[in-house]
Amino acid sequence: MDQKHYNMMDWEAIEAIVYADCNKPCDILSVSKKGKSKLIQAFYPDAENVTAYFNVDGKNKSLKLEKVDEAGFFAEFFNFEYSSYYFKVEYKDFTLDKVYDPYSFKITLDASVKDVIKGKSVKAYEVFGSTKKKYNGIEGYEFIVYAPSADGVSLVGDFNNWRENANLMQADGQAKGVYKLFVPGIKDYSEYKYVINCKGQKVFKNDPFALGINGENSVCVPFAFATKPLKKSKCPKDLELQILEADLNALYKDYKDSDKVCTYLVNHAKKLNYNAVSFIHLFKSNNPNDIYEILNPYSIDFTNGLKVNELKDIVTKLKKEGIISFIELPLAYSSDCESGLLKFDGSSLFENADDRLGRHNFYKAMLYDYTNPFTKSYLLSSVNYFLNEYDFNGFVCPNTGVILYHDYNKKAGEFITEEWGSTLNSNGIAFVKEVNRFVHKEIKNAVSIASIYAYYKNVTGKSADSLGFDFCLNTGTCKEILDFLKLDPTFRRDKLDSFLLYTHFTKKDEKYIYPYSYKENTQDFASIYDRMPGDKIQKLSNLKIAVIFKHLLYGAQLTNIDIDELKGCDSDIKEIYEKFYADFRRIYTSHKMRMRNFNEDRPFSYKCIDNQVFTREYFDGERDYIIVFNFSNDSYQKYTIPVTHAGVYKEVFTTDSTIYGGEGVENRKSLQTTENETNDTQNLTIKLPSLSIMAFEYREFTDKELEVIFLKKKKAMIKFVDGEKKKIKDKLNSDIEALKKDADNRMKELDELLKPFNK
Repeated sequence: MDQKHYNMMDWEAIEAIVYADCNKPCDILSVSKKGKSKLIQAFYPDAENVTAYFNVDGKNKSLKLEKVDEAGFFAEFFNFEYSSYYFKVEYKDFTLDKVYDPYSFKITLDASVKDVIKGKSVKAYEVFGSTKKKYNGIEGYEFIVYAPSADGVSLVGDFNNWRENANLMQADGQAKGVYKLFVPGIKDYSEYKYVINCKGQKVFKNDPFALGINGENSVCVPFAFATKPLKKSKCPKDLELQILEADLNALYKDYKDSDKVCTYLVNHAKKLNYNAVSFIHLFKSNNPNDIYEILNPYSIDFTNGLKVNELKDIVTKLKKEGIISFIELPLAYSSDCESGLLKFDGSSLFENADDRLGRHNFYKAMLYDYTNPFTKSYLLSSVNYFLNEYDFNGFVCPNTGVILYHDYNKKAGEFITEEWGSTLNSNGIAFVKEVNRFVHKEIKNAVSIASIYAYYKNVTGKSADSLGFDFCLNTGTCKEILDFLKLDPTFRRDKLDSFLLYTHFTKKDEKYIYPYSYKENTQDFASIYDRMPGDKIQKLSNLKIAVIFKHLLYGAQLTNIDIDELKGCDSDIKEIYEKFYADFRRIYTSHKMRMRNFNEDRPFSYKCIDNQVFTREYFDGERDYIIVFNFSNDSYQKYTIPVTHAGVYKEVFTTDSTIYGGEGVENRKSLQTTENETNDTQNLTIKLPSLSIMAFEYREFTDKELEVIFLKKKKAMIKFVDGEKKKIKDKLNSDIEALKKDADNRMKELDELLKPFNK
């Protein structure tokens, strides 16, 4: 290259490329006009030689580029016309024979980019992130990221040896803050990050819109978005949800195959009579103690082999088996780790700049700014992505309280209040309502579920002041149950009445689902089993009580973590418990001991027999039961309980069966009520084991049984009457004999009075 051509080159711009300090690399790299000549420039760090091969009238014409900077910047002038070109890049240890120049592909963005930035899109995932594309017949991945405060952005990954100056991204000329780049030849599932340059500081960030993450890196996912909304399978409004939680990543770690995982889930759900599965742990968390400290609400965790296509396949197969699917989708916060969303482009892009609004010390998390239009598009699009692209029937919003309250799990000085000192987050409330309006309007038959530990009036429902969720996980009631049962039985006496009133018999003002979920099962690093009192058998007995009690709550739509995963149990205890749980779920469903639904009152009553035993009765002529609860360590061979209706009671379930690890105190024969002799009430005498729950199915006496009872009563009455008559006769005879004796004695006394006068 002669001196004239050297002088025509922009050496300051070249230096910016070399030092990764350029936000418009397309202005320098690729082919540009320089006077009457053309200048081709390429930057391949540490390369030895670069040769360009041009397609000139269907033939290859080679042009070796001069290395003008030792860092790996190559350039050369030429004067011929061409239709396309590629590079041969030689390194010291290897050669890349056919490399297409990323900067020769011009990406034109449409109005959808600005719609996302303005908060007017629910398909942000189709615009931003890494997307598999084909330009001029060449396949690769297109990367688009929004970083309005950045001075420049570069792309690093396993495809460029993680060199931060190898693939500088081009700032878009129309959409301010948007950076773009098409990299040809990138393989599916390649790993990458963005290097954000802001005021001289460079940070490595994961892609907020990446559809997958492996280890610590975002992943290029070959996912084809639906061209039209999926035809949604119906989720009936009156469906009695019985939800099984499943940790899909843990299952993938064991099975390594979507078919095997799906087979397990189908068999397990059907064995336990669940009609829905809720997937947890789908997203990568940086905190093993809080699965919700995720990097972002798009990136599925690929660590154990699960991929997006496998997830979609599992949801589809479950649906064919009649099992609907929910995804646990964190919308309250994300991890505050260095590679996450916090200070993404050097500024507070996703969070409020005021740490009292943008940070949460307890959760070590970044709180979303729901007033930011881009953030709202980002989160709404996440909901739309999973419900439409995967055909999930709905989602669970964990930690909803963090969205609703400024002071949720915060200390003084860590939050601010709104007008009149309110700690409610009005913007968070408005966002939640907007999410639910969107879900119920645009995604037919989808279900939204709030998981909230704090109290908020009108979480569910359609009123103007309601948050608009379909269901609310009633974690407070479940906590009350576990807190009561972890007490030693001797201390339960004084708390039974208040416990029953709060948890069991008060009609709830929301449409509740009762969870023993991930959080309940790992509280204080202890499982539910661990927190029960007593030895391992007593722990098991109390655990069985806890599970059944929750099933019998008012409006008991429920979720349960896969009990196979309970920690703290010996293998023999686990085996016994699994048998108990499967049998109980079968009987619970087939005998229909639960409430029908939330809109229909079902008659039931309860009687506290003493301070640790109570009964719950269902009598509506269709499903008639009496449930006997014994919270004490005392066992009785004969225990009399009052019942409302005369009839026959057959034990259909007891937690004390030997096959469930109990003592085997069972009522094997059908039991008949007896009348209380002192009044017209009915009594039932049963064997009552300690720490147990027993279910008796009721039926009326048959005519034959009534005839037998009548004859028994008649016989007993005849015997009673005969006995009474005999008593009367005996008393009469006894009285007559006594009177006669008294009369004789009196006569003698009178005769004695006359003796002195007989002389």
